[in-house]
Amino acid sequence: MNLVIKIAIFSLLASPLVACSQVKKESSQKPNIIFIMADDLGWTDLSSPNTSLGNGSKYYETPNIDKLADQGKSFAYAYAQQNCQPTRASLITGQYATGNQNGVYNVGSLKRASKGVITAIKPHTQNNYLKEDCISMFKTLKSVGYHTAWFGKLHAIKTEEHASTYLGVDYNLALRKETNATVNGVKVKHEFFAQNDDNKGWVFNHDLLKPYAQPYDSAYIHNVLEPLKNGNDPWQLEGTPKHLTDALGDAVIDYIKDRSIKDAPFFAYIPFHAVHVSILPRPDLEAKYTSKIPQDPRHNRADYAAFVELLDQTVGRILNALEDPNGDGDTKDGIAKNTLVIFYSDNGGFMGPTDNRPLRLRKGTFYEGGIRVPLIFRYPGVIHPNTVNKTQEVHAIDFYPTLAEIAGAKLPNPKIHEVNGKSVMPVLKEETDALDDKNELFWHFPGYMDVRNMPQSVIHYRHSNNQHYKLFYRYEDESYELYNINNDISETTNLLSGSPNQEILDVALIMNNKLREWLIKNNAPTGTWTKHQEIVPYPLKDGINKYKN
Repeated sequence: MNLVIKIAIFSLLASPLVACSQVKKESSQKPNIIFIMADDLGWTDLSSPNTSLGNGSKYYETPNIDKLADQGKSFAYAYAQQNCQPTRASLITGQYATGNQNGVYNVGSLKRASKGVITAIKPHTQNNYLKEDCISMFKTLKSVGYHTAWFGKLHAIKTEEHASTYLGVDYNLALRKETNATVNGVKVKHEFFAQNDDNKGWVFNHDLLKPYAQPYDSAYIHNVLEPLKNGNDPWQLEGTPKHLTDALGDAVIDYIKDRSIKDAPFFAYIPFHAVHVSILPRPDLEAKYTSKIPQDPRHNRADYAAFVELLDQTVGRILNALEDPNGDGDTKDGIAKNTLVIFYSDNGGFMGPTDNRPLRLRKGTFYEGGIRVPLIFRYPGVIHPNTVNKTQEVHAIDFYPTLAEIAGAKLPNPKIHEVNGKSVMPVLKEETDALDDKNELFWHFPGYMDVRNMPQSVIHYRHSNNQHYKLFYRYEDESYELYNINNDISETTNLLSGSPNQEILDVALIMNNKLREWLIKNNAPTGTWTKHQEIVPYPLKDGINKYKN
């Protein structure tokens, strides 16, 4: 090779154009991230055995989410906050409710005692929305080149616009499930289904969803719903109003198609409104379950079963779009292999529509039925398929640092925005079954919520023998409850009742002190005593000693 050619090649390799293309190629290898969050889906509401230690439903059918579990890793000890808004606040900030940018403990307020009940404690006044200086996980992922999107439930922020202005969302389809319209001159509000407004035509309550608001027609049924049918007859829907869950799926699929041909990776946050009350499923699926004989003593409501499967079919459509973004049948353009998919729920099931057994109670409580949820991660080539982790506890606060590590992003300066969660990436890659420095979870509730919640703090603790314990501390009467979740998943036996042995007392003492230290470190608010207006104290160091023989 002569000298002129060598110089030319060297110059080309050193040129900014080539350097730029190399960086672009490297950035394009960052995985896309799809985060799907159900609303009020209980731990036992999937038919997969992977996500609930074999306690899945024998009546509800979720073949698409089950397939996702078969292709990924499920976590048996996955947790959320007790209801919608605080879980979403923790997810977006990576902070417990005690965090400086968070402060959201409950939906609405902490002053929700049942009518007529005289409360011993004046509740803390919480934030209803995330603070404007929040460095959201959207912003952190954007810092390393991610395009960010929000499809679905508006919570943790006051207005739809705040998803963009406060949190850094690029494609903002945050919305409420109710659609207001004027129909035949009358103002009408409807949940979940599109409405035919006199002036605007078929609409949902967000302009970006208007293209997807047209009633089901033969082309949509044939091309979209037929391939996913599972004992239901989608042709019953022809000419009827579109369901919000389907419309959100349509919007997500178009987004995937568009982003699949772009160089930058994307993060799509998809918080569905399904399966929150009001229970309004698609009619064809409800007809299927109305004629199906329940085989599960916990689950027998056809409308709720239909709603669960509507969510499942929409998840299936999203997963199919990753395999074939342009829908032409050729999967060469597929992006599934370079996409992390996460499936999660914002809290436990809401009893009435469903039954959370063997877990105790329901949404709104800190018993397992209120906070334990299904969780699946799928990332081909990184996460081993059809695996279940039965050791590591995961909470909403842990997604932020986990996604940051996967994306190669730095966490915010803790002096400005401290992230409380820890990345579980080593567990996902099976470098370990559990993190030694992540064996505690905390919940703190300085107020009231009807009959379900009162001022209390809770710690979930994985002991050195991998036994999972939960300790409750109630501020009104300074009482404790302790459960071994491994042996007593239904939380029926308070280990501190009767005559606890020294081993149990030692575990309780460790947990009490860890809880106390956490409360002090985080300056957790406790409210004030109603009678004398003094601040309610934290649990005492020796509070467990009252249970000694």
